[in-house]
Amino acid sequence: MTRIIIGIFLAVLFGLTYINVEYVSYQGINGGVGMISITTVFNGLVSFNGVLPIAFGERAAYYRERASQTYSALWYFVGSTIAEIPYVFFGCLLFTVIFYPMVGFTGFATGVLYWINVSLWVLTLTYMGQLFIYALPSVELAAIFGVLVNSTFFQFMGFNPPANAIPAGYQWLYTITPQKYSLSILMALVFSDCPNEPTWDSDLQQYVNVGPELGCQPVTDLPVTMDHTTVKGYVESVFKTKHDEIWSNFGYVFLFLGILRLMALLSLRYINHQKR
Repeated sequence: MTRIIIGIFLAVLFGLTYINVEYVSYQGINGGVGMISITTVFNGLVSFNGVLPIAFGERAAYYRERASQTYSALWYFVGSTIAEIPYVFFGCLLFTVIFYPMVGFTGFATGVLYWINVSLWVLTLTYMGQLFIYALPSVELAAIFGVLVNSTFFQFMGFNPPANAIPAGYQWLYTITPQKYSLSILMALVFSDCPNEPTWDSDLQQYVNVGPELGCQPVTDLPVTMDHTTVKGYVESVFKTKHDEIWSNFGYVFLFLGILRLMALLSLRYINHQKR
């Protein structure tokens, strides 16, 4: 329940902060991307830290039931996997219903995909927390290791520094960061949707045939070092979040979920922290 309350508070807080904000200016776009990043990361971290003591408390009961051969590790694993899904999706639904329209985002289908992706992201961090509890001997060690892993991932998820500024030597870290794919989906859904891109008229020095979508709008107040561009063009060039890669990124999200659950199952089955 705590995670749901924090999610609602976060939605209201950022909704009020970003109400009536225009996302077509240079500062507005960067502020919007930052808002999406912060809310997504915070929701995930709340879930990660919230699941640690719960999973640790259940571990003693699991060892006891395993010793009495009540059930196998597989069924405990299946139960812990399924139990989190409705809770996470319901909590993220409440967050999205409040947050999405308040900050000025539009489109029902886009909103549904936004909710699903946020839910999958929170589920990823939840399963990561369970994995660390199964693999490590104490809550404290799991929390510290989680800070180390998540801090590293947050540095290379493509927001700060932006994806186009990550050095070539660190591109492999950018590629293996789970947060990168969830964040790319969210930013592409909101800022990179432009089915028919407008055309730059060099004579008029402005875009023509501009569609109604946010991604089609020309960016205003650009720095003098940047040429004219649209919201979609800016987000795709700076943060590398392409709208036509949304479904492949969803595939990577499910891949990381599968890897985390497989590692959790192996840890649950073969690592035992009981003191003998």
